[in-house]
Amino acid sequence: MPTAGRLTAALALAVLGAYLAYLTSPLFKEGSLPSYWWPLCILCGVWAGWVVMGKRAGRGYSAAVGNGFTGMAAMVFWILFLLSGVDMLRKSMRRSYDGPVEAVIDVFQITVENAQTFATQPVIVALIVGAIGAAFFSEFYAKRFP
Repeated sequence: MPTAGRLTAALALAVLGAYLAYLTSPLFKEGSLPSYWWPLCILCGVWAGWVVMGKRAGRGYSAAVGNGFTGMAAMVFWILFLLSGVDMLRKSMRRSYDGPVEAVIDVFQITVENAQTFATQPVIVALIVGAIGAAFFSEFYAKRFP
């Protein structure tokens, strides 16, 4: 059911996802920035805000901080996992794998490599501050407009 908490959480994490896309775009190898990078980050933010953060909004500001970190972690997980899944599909179309199990295992290896690439100080600080800000933002509106 749509609530003000869900809507504001989705908007806040969409903005955080867009900022994450902006910060991480230069971290890709030259010429390898996917065309779907910005929409992926924004849509994962909308999803994590609506489903993860939004349904828990309205339980108090102390719970909101944990809620914000949970939503941010879900957003980052799905961004990395979907990015790695697309990379795995590209490699599998070039017949880089001997079987499907090897391809599935490589998704997780690519996810770890991408996480290490994106784990810079500005990105981590932006995620932490953004998660707390998004949590307080959604909590404020969830309490005012139930």
